[in-house]
Amino acid sequence: MILRIGEGDIAAFDRLFTDMYPALCLLSNRIVSDEATAKDIVSEVFLQLWKARTFLNEVKNISAYLYVATRNRSLNHLKKQKRSEKKVQLAYERQQEEKSYGDILQDVFNAEAVRILHEAILTLPPECTKVVQLNIEGLSTNEIALKLGISPSAVSHQKARAIRLLREKIVPGMAFISLLLAD
Repeated sequence: MILRIGEGDIAAFDRLFTDMYPALCLLSNRIVSDEATAKDIVSEVFLQLWKARTFLNEVKNISAYLYVATRNRSLNHLKKQKRSEKKVQLAYERQQEEKSYGDILQDVFNAEAVRILHEAILTLPPECTKVVQLNIEGLSTNEIALKLGISPSAVSHQKARAIRLLREKIVPGMAFISLLLAD
């Protein structure tokens, strides 16, 4: 049979495939623990056998050859799968470390910025402090005016004054103060 397959006899190859395929799939499945993958592996073994059929005259026992080839491909599949899983795991861990580190830095920056801003707001004149605190709470210029019993233009004037004073007190570059106090 080996010689006929070596000469390109498709019927002999089909008979070998039919005889050996179930046993080889069982062997591969025991190694990789995945029936579909085992079938793919065995199909690849037979494909390689057909491609290299001209060298089959050197094979003494075709069954042993197929079992060894299937075992080796199955083990190689597991090695490749483990490397791939390890790469995915390492990438995930790196992403989590970077994300966590970045999140921590952002949280520290935000907390420090809020602390500095809060300290600076407390040093403003009382009327500016009230306007700024109400603005930070989310009230509009008109709502602040109603609450404090002053005109909306007075609220806008106090906001502008607060921004100017805060810029002087806080490190230049913390332009987000303007954003906090904007309508």
